[in-house]
Amino acid sequence: MSSNADVASTIDKNNKKLCATLAAGNAAGVAALYANDARLMATHNETVSNDGLTAFWQGVIDMGVKDASLLSDTVEVHGDTAIEVGKYVLYGADRTALDNGKYVVVWKNQGGDWKLKEDIFNSSVPAD
Repeated sequence: MSSNADVASTIDKNNKKLCATLAAGNAAGVAALYANDARLMATHNETVSNDGLTAFWQGVIDMGVKDASLLSDTVEVHGDTAIEVGKYVLYGADRTALDNGKYVVVWKNQGGDWKLKEDIFNSSVPAD
């Protein structure tokens, strides 16, 4: 059984991989970080399942998102499940902040890899 600190470290590495993959403009690569039965619930969007993850992230890239940062506040481990709560920033060209907000991710350990299972995030920027 992995310790809470070990899992938190792995999730931090996975978050950095997600950000680097997004920065590379690789929507399919971002989608590959999700579990087989994942759901993504983003601000102003319907729930997206695995079939729509690549299209969702391609849409984010097409809107001008060039990079992101993810900062975990807490990670709780419950066997093969971990719950992460944190904050995000999405950046455009020249690292201009386009959006910031908060997130909750339920991670699942599938075959030794921690994958995003339930990804819920919403903006802290007031709607116009």
